[in-house]
Amino acid sequence: MQSPVIQNDISSSLKDMKISEQNHPLISVVIPAYNAQRYIESTLKSVFNQTYSNIEIIVVDDGSIDGTSAILTNYADRVRTINTENKGVSHARNIGIEASNGSWIAFIDSDDVWNPTKLYEQFSSLGNCKWSHCDSVYIGENQTGFVKRSDYSHIPTHDVFEELIVENFITTSSVLIHKTLLDKFGRFDESLHCLEDWKLWVEIAQENPLAYCDKALLEYRVYSGSTSRKARYVLPLHIELINNIFKALPNNKVYKKLKIRAKTKSYTICSYIAEEANDFSFAMKCAYQAWLLKPANIQASKRLLSCMVNYVRFSNKNDISVN
Repeated sequence: MQSPVIQNDISSSLKDMKISEQNHPLISVVIPAYNAQRYIESTLKSVFNQTYSNIEIIVVDDGSIDGTSAILTNYADRVRTINTENKGVSHARNIGIEASNGSWIAFIDSDDVWNPTKLYEQFSSLGNCKWSHCDSVYIGENQTGFVKRSDYSHIPTHDVFEELIVENFITTSSVLIHKTLLDKFGRFDESLHCLEDWKLWVEIAQENPLAYCDKALLEYRVYSGSTSRKARYVLPLHIELINNIFKALPNNKVYKKLKIRAKTKSYTICSYIAEEANDFSFAMKCAYQAWLLKPANIQASKRLLSCMVNYVRFSNKNDISVN
């Protein structure tokens, strides 16, 4: 069942929005899939139902060992499947890009769901931009389907570079991008186990304005156990990437302030993620690091105090110690 926000955005006249293949370019939809049997059919159906009709669908099966391959066989007439060894999502996306025939590429992960008008509305609102993204709603564990990405993050439009180096507000499953940009700036960095999308978006955004469709056209699935939700693992990688990004930028006051903002944001986000996982000691450490960067910031102080209170409560209940 689609989330309430997505349902409310669906037009009552989808048939009228079908786009002829003669007037609009081919969009290649790239779907990396690893052990995706639980959700892959829902994802595929949301792509089949797109009102933008001139698409090809490429699923890169990243060495799945569950029933993913058998499910994909049922859609062989509509989906091109590429089987690879298990080398990670970046490798799978890169393989899909190389195999694509379209002048435009759209990404969707194998557990996310698109609104039927997603591609149509993004393509129609590109303006002079060569890439675009849209708002999304969170679905999955402990999610209502009402909360949008824009409820958590300020999402700038057009010239987004300085905001993007502070926080990655781009959801990969929402991206529509001209293939020439990927040819120019390269592919997803396969040496990174996470944050590979943020690295690529930053490189592209430094030279290219980004279009934004402010409608929630994507359902983004959240897992408590996913890599992106593991604070202890993600935080050092996040800080390392921030350091690398700013090494290549001018060492002036503007970028020094932005670097502090980026690290503060990273520590703060990880404090929330750790807290969700009941890792209260690490949540407190993250909040403390954020406070050290901005000790005069009221929100940072409140966040640290909240983490300390939650840690003490949890310690008293479970007799734990800081590690």
